[in-house]
Amino acid sequence: MPRGFEPVPTPFGTAWRFADVLPTGRVTGLVPPVAHGYLDTETTGLSGGTGTQVFAAAVCRPVRAGLELVQLFLPEPSAEAAFLSLLQEELGVSPGLATYNGSRFDLPLLRTRWVMARMPGELEHPCHLDLLTLTRALLRQRLESCTLRVVEERLLGFEREGDLPGALVPDAYLGYLRSGWAPNLEMALEHNRQDVLSLFHLHARLLLRLAGEEPRMEGADWLALGRHLLRAGRRADGWRALRRAAEVADGPASALAGVLLARGLQRRRQPAAAERLLAALQHRLPGETSLAVARARLLEWSLRRPAAAHEVVSAALLAVPSGSPHLADLERRRVRLELRLARSSRRPRRPAQRELFPGW
Repeated sequence: MPRGFEPVPTPFGTAWRFADVLPTGRVTGLVPPVAHGYLDTETTGLSGGTGTQVFAAAVCRPVRAGLELVQLFLPEPSAEAAFLSLLQEELGVSPGLATYNGSRFDLPLLRTRWVMARMPGELEHPCHLDLLTLTRALLRQRLESCTLRVVEERLLGFEREGDLPGALVPDAYLGYLRSGWAPNLEMALEHNRQDVLSLFHLHARLLLRLAGEEPRMEGADWLALGRHLLRAGRRADGWRALRRAAEVADGPASALAGVLLARGLQRRRQPAAAERLLAALQHRLPGETSLAVARARLLEWSLRRPAAAHEVVSAALLAVPSGSPHLADLERRRVRLELRLARSSRRPRRPAQRELFPGW
């Protein structure tokens, strides 16, 4: 048995539990409005199929003295029912539950193991938050990958020393089952404990970014925040974040934020305001052809000003590089506008209607 684990009786046999209280250290971020338990599991394989077992589960939760870290260990497959029973009890301590990719891996696998172990009812757990989903929404444009290891290094400033790579964790446990001892098992369990500590700090940092209080946020970050808030139904906060992106960003991020803001103004039946916004951004960012396309579309169809739209398209074609993805769109739009203007110029004007009673 690994060091520090103590037996805990359950209705299904004996489970093994490690517990410790650690200092929180320096936390950069905001405290969640609802207390969460942070869960990470280690398994005998990465596929998540019915033959994959969970052999370790760590749960971290804030307490008055710091962070309570609880870890359960499965010493042999026959003790799985006791392991799952105690894990469900640990998950129920906090009103919220947070994982990293738990909606697609940890929780579905635990539900499968619950059924395979012939446990009564269903696995119960608090309301779940998948931090991977939130990380991708807010940081995909900044990180080359959203793995927890990359997020630790690039966002949290953590660097693990002597950590066992996740791909080697299953082999450490399988070696333990074969011989009763494995040199890498302690490292695998420490890897599991470090994961949940990182989730606690990541959650606080993401909440800081959601509130728009992250000091290092750039234009692309404000754009990602605005789009996420709009998808979440927080429209006022979303529009504020997009306005911030349009103001502070340069290049594509500012242009896209402006296009999204213009669409919002159009939905509010304010096409003239949308056109003024796009014109101002186009003046500041003359190389962003997407602004010219959006402005020409608005002038032509919403404001019924094809001549002005033609001027915008013609000016954009003079400046657009040959490899631009907007080149073909601009060419088609220019040809269509020229035909439309030619038809309108050939159309005979209606004669002025004569007054039946002049002077009245």
